[in-house]
Amino acid sequence: MRWFSCIAVWMVSVSAVLGEEALALKSTVEAGWTSNATETVDGPSDLFVEHKHELSLSHSMGALSLRGTLLFEQTRFATFSVEDDMSAAAGVEAALELDKGMVLRAGYALTRDWIGEGLPLDDAMIGVANGKVTHETMLELAVMGEDQQVKVTVNGSWRYPEDAVISGLPIELPPVRLDPQVGVVGVAVNWEKAVTGAMAVLGRLKGDFSNVPQADQFDYGRLPGTAGTVAGGIRTKTDTLLVEFLAGATLVWPLIDPGLREVLPYLAMQSELALGDRWALALRAEKGVDLDDPLDPVASSTSEIEFSARYRMTDAIALSAAVSRSDEMGIFDASQTRQVQTASLRLDYAMADQASLSLGALRKWVEESGDTYTIDRFTLAINTQF
Repeated sequence: MRWFSCIAVWMVSVSAVLGEEALALKSTVEAGWTSNATETVDGPSDLFVEHKHELSLSHSMGALSLRGTLLFEQTRFATFSVEDDMSAAAGVEAALELDKGMVLRAGYALTRDWIGEGLPLDDAMIGVANGKVTHETMLELAVMGEDQQVKVTVNGSWRYPEDAVISGLPIELPPVRLDPQVGVVGVAVNWEKAVTGAMAVLGRLKGDFSNVPQADQFDYGRLPGTAGTVAGGIRTKTDTLLVEFLAGATLVWPLIDPGLREVLPYLAMQSELALGDRWALALRAEKGVDLDDPLDPVASSTSEIEFSARYRMTDAIALSAAVSRSDEMGIFDASQTRQVQTASLRLDYAMADQASLSLGALRKWVEESGDTYTIDRFTLAINTQF
């Protein structure tokens, strides 16, 4: 309750400074059915309701721009309430123009998550009610010239899991923390130089460093690690086409044994194509390293590719489709793997400038730890923006 009180006071004080004209509210309420509520092997089907609300306030005072955001989202199931989730977040971001072509940005966000997980076991349902608090910070300096720009970014994320309550067992267990505390700090330098009016050369240097308390290293088998990335590429942009491509390599090693090093490919690619006024196509691909929540004790190799298409049938009706695949594998324990393939279809109807309806269908195929299962979802959503 104290946390929500602080957020309420913050919102009122910022509103008084910025004024009502700077306030914006986005809301989505979605109801549907899923074939696998617990997202496990032989998981049960259920009905659910999800709602998400984002309140933002922004203002400019000369060279200084401010933006504050409150975010709340919740998922509730009709039968299996052990799977209910809820999240509340607050963030503030500031941008200051130090000089012509030089901008300093800083931000902070606090997120509180309540996470429910269900595990079907014979005729019983084991429930795990968990929670965590996450702090995120960002500091960025952008220097822009006539034909090039450089951005130096430092960001950090610190996750503090709380004790979990386990229910559904014949005996009552005391609350226990199931995950380690993890902090990840990243430092990146992104460089861009225009070659022609439609093409630019890109460069990226990035370092990520994870930290785990000494006690959690032994209790949870989680070890801190370091990853360094070097990449280069190009960006081409015209009225109908955007292609951005970065490729390079990432060097990963655990801090307890720097000699145990792995070199992995790095890729960040996106492409967008507009075919007339009706069709829009997009392709996105990424390959990198996860230090925040990996499958093995140090880091995971991750890859993802997604292709999407959107067809505007009329000014108010649009049909979207997407297929994607993501893979994750432990870098220092290759036996830990997870693969997810997804296919989705959505129909959007704009009832007014500030409201729309969406009908969606999704099929997901999951393979992890030797188990395979599928998930089907059918949803109806109402989206508003004021």
